[in-house]
Amino acid sequence: MASRFGRRRLNRVVIPKTEPDSEVNNRDQKFTPVLIEGKDLERHFALQEAMVEFARLFRDETNDRAMVIVGVAFLDTQLEHIIKTFLVDDEKEIEAMLRPDQSLGTYGGKTRLAYCLGLIGANVRNDLKLIGKIRNKFAHDLYASFVNSDIKSWVSALAYHRIAYMNPPEDASTRDLFNVGLNQVAGYLSGIVSVARHEKRAIHNDG
Repeated sequence: MASRFGRRRLNRVVIPKTEPDSEVNNRDQKFTPVLIEGKDLERHFALQEAMVEFARLFRDETNDRAMVIVGVAFLDTQLEHIIKTFLVDDEKEIEAMLRPDQSLGTYGGKTRLAYCLGLIGANVRNDLKLIGKIRNKFAHDLYASFVNSDIKSWVSALAYHRIAYMNPPEDASTRDLFNVGLNQVAGYLSGIVSVARHEKRAIHNDG
């Protein structure tokens, strides 16, 4: 409710510049307030609402296939938000570039672009790619489950949660490992939003 109220009543907000640890530790760690308004503010509130919905669906979902698809849909939303926040203020060009029928409009394309722009590190990039493979398996294989050997292998290879959080207990299920791995990547991307805003590109004045 807070985000909907804010979107009706506020036309600008000031938020702290925050950064995830580990993979962006070479950037300035000091508090820097950032003013957001206009389209960026609309995207900010939309992402907050998506985050609340993701948390509800991901927490309560008992169907493995639905949980995976919901989780990756949220990561895709985060990646698109990061890219739009970072790039120049040219909505028409960016929307055209990120259309679903364009190479950069896919989940994999956004992952690659965010990495090549220096917005995410290699460990998170690798986890995003593995999570994408897992999503594709669940989306296209009627019999996919967390006992599938390929899926178990990809989940076991998820690395960022071990770096940022902890090594999981030996008896952790494949489903639990996926849940923690995806949540840790989502938390990382949430921090990258403010990094993208702080380092936003400007249209070059060539006149």
